[in-house]
Amino acid sequence: MADAAYQAKYLSVARLLWDSVNGNPGDIPSDYCEHLSHEYMDGDVSFAPLISKLDYTEHLESWEIDEAIEMLGKVSPGDWPDPQDIESISAEALLHDFSEYEFVEDNLGTAEKTERVLTEAISSVFGAKVSEIRSEKGYFAHHKNSFLQEDDGTFAGTFRHDGKKFMFEVFPDEQGWTVTYRMSAEDLDKLPEISHQDDEKKSDYTRQVRHRGWK
Repeated sequence: MADAAYQAKYLSVARLLWDSVNGNPGDIPSDYCEHLSHEYMDGDVSFAPLISKLDYTEHLESWEIDEAIEMLGKVSPGDWPDPQDIESISAEALLHDFSEYEFVEDNLGTAEKTERVLTEAISSVFGAKVSEIRSEKGYFAHHKNSFLQEDDGTFAGTFRHDGKKFMFEVFPDEQGWTVTYRMSAEDLDKLPEISHQDDEKKSDYTRQVRHRGWK
């Protein structure tokens, strides 16, 4: 199967297998997993057949499971142990605790650094600690989304604070870098009603984009 054809199909097949066992990966028959095997033209391989060895998945959202499977979908075999030597893969560690997966340092190390730098930069402007730096579609920083960086150098995505989601952009300008952010529309709609005399203040809050630059 051609690389493009495989990448277009493997995630949906893996999701079908996952759903068929109600999210209990250990119940996926090994011979079914082997249908997810693939060797790429550039020498990389798919570790998607290891989905039956994913562990600590109980509290993950559906999109996080997909993200974990995508991260297994194309890897350099030299960066990973032999598949036969892998007894289990912590999905939570794969997505969150990058220090436990030093054998994929190129991708995961960059993702961790991207999230850490953006967290600190945005927090310094926001005035409080923010968390959960993600793409606008809810994915972690990853090589497939250019680690949240657009062609013009702008980093864009979402973060969370106090249970609310915010959209952000961090972009270069003549003074250095500038951060802008705004609350997501769905969370703005959830804000409680305020008295009539505060309508003007509320209007300013919903439209205001706060930003600050630094060198």
